[in-house]
Amino acid sequence: MKTFITLFLTIFFGFQTGTVEDAKTILSKVDKTVFSLKDKTATVEMQIINLKTNSKKIKKAMLYQKGLDKKLFRYTYPKSDNGIASLTLPDAVYLYLPMFKKPKKITNMAESNKFNKSDFSLEDSDDKTYSERYVPKLIKSDADTYILNLVPKKSGGTYSRLLATINKHHYYPERIEYFDQNGHKLKVATYTFKKIGKTWVATEVAMENVVKNHKTRFIMTNIKINTGLKDELFTPEKMVE
Repeated sequence: MKTFITLFLTIFFGFQTGTVEDAKTILSKVDKTVFSLKDKTATVEMQIINLKTNSKKIKKAMLYQKGLDKKLFRYTYPKSDNGIASLTLPDAVYLYLPMFKKPKKITNMAESNKFNKSDFSLEDSDDKTYSERYVPKLIKSDADTYILNLVPKKSGGTYSRLLATINKHHYYPERIEYFDQNGHKLKVATYTFKKIGKTWVATEVAMENVVKNHKTRFIMTNIKINTGLKDELFTPEKMVE
């Protein structure tokens, strides 16, 4: 009997350990797919949609990105936004409004604040990889997808956990559900990827706030990757150009 119990515990805990390791491996492969780009340039259309009234606001911009932590948006549409720019750096966020003539460092912007009145927050676009931010657990696996439960390593954020549906063949996220600190579903992100050369790149990202019945969609076209963007582009001075 003692031998049986020992064998059972070995198999049980061995299985659990294997599951954890599998989940970590899957998430590591997701990181490699999502965060492998050295740099990216794209034309972006941002659609801000009120699902209650089905009304839609459209903004357009040029996006320049280097690595995980440098992003520059130059807005071109509507006319009232032309010339506005936002710059995200590892330790700061800047906003340039032509009427003020110089970039302004945003010092009181919490991670949960909306990005440009959208349903994305700064916390959603953290410059750290998924493996750095979350402890994964494999919930389900079928022929085409993995389902991972992701618990934040750092406490005090907006979300208690994420539920991520991962493409089993290419390891990009197809859907991520965000749950608040009370365990209620707050937002749902969906992703569309395409392959450029040997690299998978997101061409559309949508975030729906299921509580507010509101949605934001980013559609990216004219995508160019790994062209050698210089660090000098991602400075407050360059926002004015």
